[in-house]
Formats: sequence, C-alpha cells, structure tokens
Amino acid sequence: MEVAPLITEPSAFQDLMGQLSDEPCIALDTEASSFHRFHERIGLIQLSNRKKTWLLDPLALDNVGELGTILGSEHGETVVHDADFDLRLLKRMYGFRVRHVFDTLIAAELVNEPELGLASLLKKYFGLQLDKRFQKADWCKRPLTQGMLDYAAMDTRYLIGLRDELAAALRAKGRWDWAKEEFQLLTEIPFQAKEDQTPAFLRLKGAKALKPKELAVLKELHAWRTGVASELDRAAFMVLGNDVLLSLAKEPVSDIGELGRMKGVGPSTIEKYGADIIDALKRGVATPKDLWPRLERPKRFPRDPQLEERVKRLKAVRDKLALEHELRPGIIAANQLLMDIARAMPHGQEGLLAIPGLRNYQAREFGPALLEVL
Repeated sequence: MEVAPLITEPSAFQDLMGQLSDEPCIALDTEASSFHRFHERIGLIQLSNRKKTWLLDPLALDNVGELGTILGSEHGETVVHDADFDLRLLKRMYGFRVRHVFDTLIAAELVNEPELGLASLLKKYFGLQLDKRFQKADWCKRPLTQGMLDYAAMDTRYLIGLRDELAAALRAKGRWDWAKEEFQLLTEIPFQAKEDQTPAFLRLKGAKALKPKELAVLKELHAWRTGVASELDRAAFMVLGNDVLLSLAKEPVSDIGELGRMKGVGPSTIEKYGADIIDALKRGVATPKDLWPRLERPKRFPRDPQLEERVKRLKAVRDKLALEHELRPGIIAANQLLMDIARAMPHGQEGLLAIPGLRNYQAREFGPALLEVL
C-alpha cells in the first residue's frame, strides 16, 4: 500500500478531501501531544482507504474543517481502533462528529478475541509486527522523523482489512447488530458526556485518601504546578510528579533543604522552583479549617439485606452465560450493571431497558436469564 508524503499545504489538503469525499470507507487515527504537553493538541492525522495512506499535519494546516464534513457524512464509514479517545479529541479540538464508525477494538471484543491491542490483531490476521518505538513520542515537535511517519502510517494502513475480517466474524456469530448498537453509542458519547466537575487536584490517584487538612496543601501545590505546566506547555508530571505532591501534602516540609532530600525532587527542580514550592506549602498549611476541601460523600441507598444475595445470583448466571457464549463477562453485564439490576428489581424487558447503561442486545439476549434469578 502506498504512503503519500506528509501533507502540509492547503492545496494538497483540498485535493485529498476531493479524492475522499465519496469514499465509502476511511481508516482514521490521530497522534496527540497529551503525554508530553499540558495543552492537548492533535499533532498528526492518519487516513487510509483500501489502496493508499495519507498523513496530515494539522499544525501546518490552518483549517481542516473539510475533513469533519467527510467524517460526518451519511454515506461513509470511519474505521478506528479504540475510537473513544479519538472521537472525543476530534470533538474537543475541532467540533467534528463522526457519523458512522466501526471500532475494531469493540468488534474484536464482541467476537471474543483473546488480545485486543492493534499490534496483536494485526499480527494474528496479517502476520505483521508493529514497531512500538514511537508510542510516547511528542507528535507536536517538528520536524517529524521518517521513522515516526512510517510508524504512524501503520496504524491505519491495514485497518480496513482488519475491519473486514472482524465484520465477517461478527456476522458469522450473529453479533453484527450488537456491534452496530455499540458503534452508534460511541458517536453520541462525545456530545452527551458531561465534563467531570470534580476539581483536578481531587482526581489525582490517592488524593481521596487524604484528610481535609492535607487536601488543603495538595490544592495549593496542584494550583502552582498547573500554572507552571500551562506556561511551559509541558505535561504536569514533568514539572513535579504526583507522588511528590501527595507526599508533601501528607508531610509538608518547611525549608528548601528538606525539600531537596525528598525522592523525586532533583537539583534542577530546587533551582527553578524550590522557593515557589515552599510558598505553596505555606499557603496550604495556613488554610483556615473552614476552607479545607471536603469530599462529597458517596450516595447512600436504603439498606437491603437481600441485595448482596441477588447480586451473587446474578453474577453466577452472568458468568455461566459468558462461558456458554464464549464472551467476556463484561459484555453480558459489568459488575456495576448487575448491582443496578439487583437494586432496581426490574419486571420484564421494559424494566430492564430503563436501567441506564444497559444495551438493547444485552436485554434481548441475556435479559431473560438475568430476570429469572431475581
């Protein structure tokens, strides 16, 4: 399959959009800067049809809106592996909505492939070995090396072929309608999902185990780090690691000497930011008690002595169905969904479908067995 040179000129982009405007199936992938940079951007867009692959440089192109028109068309299908991230990113960056998607990861899961990664699937179906050297490269740094471009092209080069293999397997197993339902939900999620309103410092892993006084210190440290990371456009963990922030929140130090002896705080950090970190610590420690951050208590439900027993019965049936149908248990019903079913005690299919998150195919295929044990 031919790989075209990197497209950086508007005229070349317009020519490509003309070629792809009536294409029935396009493979898509994006490379973003989220690992290296604070301000997330798309650094490369890969597109393939059945014969050729193109690489677009969105940092060089002033306007890629015409691509959104093609991805949002009624007649075309966009093939993506693990589409959720890409679809959210395209919506956030450009407002694009992909109208018809085929997610090869979801398809692989529905036909019970043992390994779901793109590298594993391409090796199984086409005998290909993907080069993973550039997985965490900075795709917004220029120039992009030829090795990086070759790596990126492989992500879409064989994707339509993989789509065909998985679509045939879905139809053979009678699960094509399952996939269509999942794909349709994927295209809606970026436009329906509400942004997480939890303050960013509370979303750090381990933050919710801290006491309110410690959270006050973490809040100040996190605010300082966010400001620096934003100004430098560097990933926040590259300024100061999360583990260091949590350690300092639990046991604040009072001088630069103590700070320099901490694991994860090197001489360059002390030189650049030592005084600012100490200032942030002092502000956090001095926070009045009535201003300490408080965690929201989880929703409490009325006590139901039989709930645990119902969940246990549902899990037993779910796991039996998973073996019989050769599926991962989560495809039939994830644990949280089983809890919701046990709590709601639905009567019939209509009651099942009223439970948020439950798919039509889950209710149709597995609902009767789940309802029976309630």
